Amino acid sequence: MQINIEIKNLSQVKAALARSPVVVSKHINNAIGKSIRAVRNKAIDLVPVDTGYLSGSITRGMSFSYLRGVVQPLAKYAYWVEVLPYRHTRGQSHYLQGSVDQTNQEINENFKTGLSDALSEIARSV
Repeated sequence: MQINIEIKNLSQVKAALARSPVVVSKHINNAIGKSIRAVRNKAIDLVPVDTGYLSGSITRGMSFSYLRGVVQPLAKYAYWVEVLPYRHTRGQSHYLQGSVDQTNQEINENFKTGLSDALSEIARSV
């Protein structure tokens, strides 16, 4: 006994699958961009401020490229402010780790939405 299954629009399905890496990376790049902006904004909110140089260096140190986003303060003393207690923060610091922790849910939502949007776009092209 032989069973034959015919897939209608097979050429369109193949074309959609061939485009899928481009579509997925477009939406994932969008999620990365939204996520690093959220981390940057929260880090600027959390960073201790004396002169404002460190918070400004967070924005200057943000970079985005294909499937990669970086939030890296450029001030030479940024590491020490991150890891050592700061007098104005009552023993707290960790502005970078804190910004990631506080935006974690938003980051997850960005990627969930990005993947969902990518799959919807791929499905619409069939």
